[in-house]
Amino acid sequence: MMKMIKAIIRPEKVEDVLDALMKKGYSAATRMNVLGRGKQKGLKVGVTYYDEIPKEMIMIVVNDEDEEKVIKIIADSAKTGKNGTYGDGKIFISDVERAVTISSGENRL
Repeated sequence: MMKMIKAIIRPEKVEDVLDALMKKGYSAATRMNVLGRGKQKGLKVGVTYYDEIPKEMIMIVVNDEDEEKVIKIIADSAKTGKNGTYGDGKIFISDVERAVTISSGENRL
């Protein structure tokens, strides 16, 4: 089996995460801009309230045995400061039932 790992992180940390993954041999990843809010319920700056905060999502599919290693790489490189802080992000993991390569039609798993 394989796992899909989706990490929602701060935009300023995305290059750190992708570089760390690449250095450990995980070069295949999808990256996209997303908007959302977490427990902080948005952000207030002066009198202006931002309901949705820009984040980045990185998606990567790995073998089951690599799941914990990749989660640690992402968490360590996405964390702000030594201990992290609110708004650093969230990592979601799900099973991948099937993957098909478009160019060849080859099933993978």
